[in-house]
Amino acid sequence: MNALHAETEIAPIIGGFFEQHQPVSDAAGPSVLEAWTEGRPHAAFVNARSAFAALVAAHHRAVVWLPAFLCADLVQPQFAARTRFYPVGEGFEPDLTCVEAGGKAGDIVLVVAYFGQPLSARTRAIIARRSDLRVVEDRAQALGPDLDSGAHWQLYSPRKVLGVADGGLLIAGRPGVTLPRPGAPAPAGSLWEPARMRRADPMGRQNARWHGANQAKEAAMTVSWQGMTERSLAILSHTPLEPLVAARIRNWKALDWRLRRWSALPADPAAPPLGYVLRLPEIRRDRVLRALHAERIFAAVHWPRIAAPETDFPREARWTRELITLPCDHRYDPADMARIATVVAGLLE
Repeated sequence: MNALHAETEIAPIIGGFFEQHQPVSDAAGPSVLEAWTEGRPHAAFVNARSAFAALVAAHHRAVVWLPAFLCADLVQPQFAARTRFYPVGEGFEPDLTCVEAGGKAGDIVLVVAYFGQPLSARTRAIIARRSDLRVVEDRAQALGPDLDSGAHWQLYSPRKVLGVADGGLLIAGRPGVTLPRPGAPAPAGSLWEPARMRRADPMGRQNARWHGANQAKEAAMTVSWQGMTERSLAILSHTPLEPLVAARIRNWKALDWRLRRWSALPADPAAPPLGYVLRLPEIRRDRVLRALHAERIFAAVHWPRIAAPETDFPREARWTRELITLPCDHRYDPADMARIATVVAGLLE
């Protein structure tokens, strides 16, 4: 095989951040924005941490309760001193016992729909009992909508599930709640460049270049009052949700058929999952992750570190060393899932 032919045999990349999404003009059904909001008031910030920080700033005396298993980037210096953490149980079940017992009226409580799954009946019951608490449902990992949780607000991070470059969408979950208002939309330039670069390189031959650009973009993201870019908002407004949901569920089931014994989520998820989540012994996780990356399957880690002190929450800290999230989103088909499953099974069996 000559060098030129070898270059053309490169395996397509699976996973990683999303390239710029191209809406299908003749697709039917509610758009992502319509399905998420159902016409409810909402505020579109440049990222989710900005939307949450603006909400917390509007309630400057409130204690902020956060789950221990949470991306550290969400905690900001402006409210770190009034932040308290609560544990997350097995199965990624928020343990709100201490919040229900110790929370004061007006406290802000963030609950996470982990890996896109709806809040449990137990969590919803606590939200209903403690209606004096201000509850924010973090749906950054969710594609499907769930506007009946009882939370006062719902928070989405669309770039985690779709090919937009930015956005933090804060939605009013109850009548009469107030929303902070973002400023002018962020300039699209540098925010959108990595997504454009990746879309222009479908085989991933310039992977190092656009991956580096995206890493730099993410590192430069800060908390601000800027609004979501107009391009991101337009894509959310013109992309039907249902085809994305159907593809994700189909792909998840294809992986589950081969990988169920290592799954961290239920066999029949109640909503389209963020990805196929594996839970492995710590001693094996990083080896498997490196092997997947070597095969150009860019699985993710949630998260490299948690927001809470690891010594106080060892179980949640351990998950950062045990979990791998395999891609199963709408960009891929059954052949891609077969490739992932074969590689993973070969590493684990």
